[in-house]
Amino acid sequence: MNTKKDITIYDIARKLKVSSATVSRALNDSESTNKNTKKLVKDTANQMGYRHNTFASSLRNQKTNTIGVLMHELNSSFITSVLTGIEKVTNETGYDIIIAHSSESLKKEIANVQNLFHKRVDGLIASLSNETKNLDHFQPFFDKKYLLYFMTE
Repeated sequence: MNTKKDITIYDIARKLKVSSATVSRALNDSESTNKNTKKLVKDTANQMGYRHNTFASSLRNQKTNTIGVLMHELNSSFITSVLTGIEKVTNETGYDIIIAHSSESLKKEIANVQNLFHKRVDGLIASLSNETKNLDHFQPFFDKKYLLYFMTE
């Protein structure tokens, strides 16, 4: 297994003999950065194999741009069309989705809700299982005032 270190903005800055702030601004297309500097930084980043660290950005910004989608089933044309619509809207607005499936099991639903919360999704769309009698397992989302939407067929 190859454990080659990921290239960071600090590596690019060192190579170009500029500050990491300059590299960050150039990679983020800041208007305060000269267009030639932007091109040089972006070209160097590509040559070095730089990948934007979405995880680090989401820690800094306290936002993941991810919506959790919890479905009670996945084998119906209705659910497929709902997922297609959700994906279209989230994609157009710069969000990703994580889809979880409960198979009509409350136990799986609870585990998926906890998993999505720990993945720090910015909101949750949920289609509840038939076994769900209360919403106690969604309390962490309520406490954080996260966007929640419950669907019914």
